[in-house]
Amino acid sequence: MSDALMWSPNNGSGSEATVVEVFSKWLAEQGWELTRLPAHGDYPDIDARHPDGRRLVVEAKGFTRDSSTDLDAGYGQLLRRMKGEPATTYALVVAGTVVRFAQRVPSEVRSALGISLYTVDFTGKVALVDGSPL
Repeated sequence: MSDALMWSPNNGSGSEATVVEVFSKWLAEQGWELTRLPAHGDYPDIDARHPDGRRLVVEAKGFTRDSSTDLDAGYGQLLRRMKGEPATTYALVVAGTVVRFAQRVPSEVRSALGISLYTVDFTGKVALVDGSPL
């Protein structure tokens, strides 16, 4: 098999890039305005604002060779971005194939931290797993 045909965590329906793209489009359809962020550096995957004044900070994770560790890193990234800003909510958005790793943090803990959990499935459907809907 050639290297060109091998699976890559950077593209395909379960990749982080696809999760970000699909969730961003879904947010825009819900009336959110997305802030363009640099591709590299310590920035969230998505930073969005709603016309009613709410802000949403999102970390996204796709399927990788070490999805378990990547999901742990996603929670850490969200925690580091929490600054007690009013009207700011947080979400972890994951490929449907790795949601079980995200659910290792109990929903009660995510709720206490104000983190909603969303999935993007292989067809591009966005679904709230738990937490506050946007």
